[in-house]
Order: sequence, then structure tokens, then C-alpha cells
Amino acid sequence: MSSSEEEKLFKNRFEETKDAVFRLCLGYFRQDSALAEDALQETFVKAWIHRKQFREDANWQTWIYRIAVNTCLLQLKKEKKEAQKSAELAIQPQSEYDPEKEDQIQRMYACIDRLSPQNRMLILMVLEGIPYATIEETLGLSPENLRVKIHRIKKQLYPCISHGTS
Repeated sequence: MSSSEEEKLFKNRFEETKDAVFRLCLGYFRQDSALAEDALQETFVKAWIHRKQFREDANWQTWIYRIAVNTCLLQLKKEKKEAQKSAELAIQPQSEYDPEKEDQIQRMYACIDRLSPQNRMLILMVLEGIPYATIEETLGLSPENLRVKIHRIKKQLYPCISHGTS
């Protein structure tokens, strides 16, 4: 494959998946679009750098989601260390559109943030609407195991989202 063909293929793949990857990152960063945008860019930079490692017989979405998840988790670890050293991070101003809905969304992401990294990744992928088959392949789960995990995560999240308790 020539260099220009490779660039065109990568650009097409980027265009096809950038919005979904951005929304996945947005979930990790509690709707902070600047951090999500940084993670999106870093994800695709890593994908470009390591493009030779992508097997053409593999699923591009699974590969790029895995890079995005790892990028987000690494960034969250860095932020946690920085937050411990500095003052508490500033809270984003609430949306003027619907404050009640914004509160619900923030509470939901706060509850999701309490989950284990794997459960957080799984539920964010579900919320993103990523096909179960892709999630199964990405996380190495059987269809039955995926359904059970999703059910347990929802059961765990419900009291937290509804009443603010874990």
C-alpha cells in the first residue's frame, strides 16, 4: 500500500470513528470536552504511530476503542496525581438549557466514575451505543458474560443515580 493510500484509509477510518471515540472519551472525563478532545487527538496520534501493528484481519473499531480507553485511563491517572498535588479542580458551569437534566447527567457520570475501570469502560461503551459484538471482542467477554455484567452494573448504578448512594 502506498503512503498516500495509507493516509487516505486512515483519514476515512478517522472520519468514521472520531465522533464515537470522542463521546467515549467525554464519558471518561465527565463531559469535559477539552480533556475529551485531547484524548481523542492522542488516541489517533497513537493509532497513526502504531498503524503498522494493526492487523488488517482485525476489527478497526475494536482496535481504536482499546487505544482510546487506554489513553483515557492513563490521562485519568495523571490527573488524579496532579489533583492530589493541587487544589480541587474547578467545577464546570451547568448548562443553561436544562439544569435538572444536567444535574442528572453529572450524577450519573459521578456514579459511573465510582465503578472499577473495566466496568466503567463497559458501561460507557454501552451508553455510546457500541454494538455488543464489538464490546465482547474488545473486552474478551462471551455474550452471556457481557449481558450479566451489564445487568450487574446497572443494578449497582441505580441506587447511586436515583438517591446519590452507593
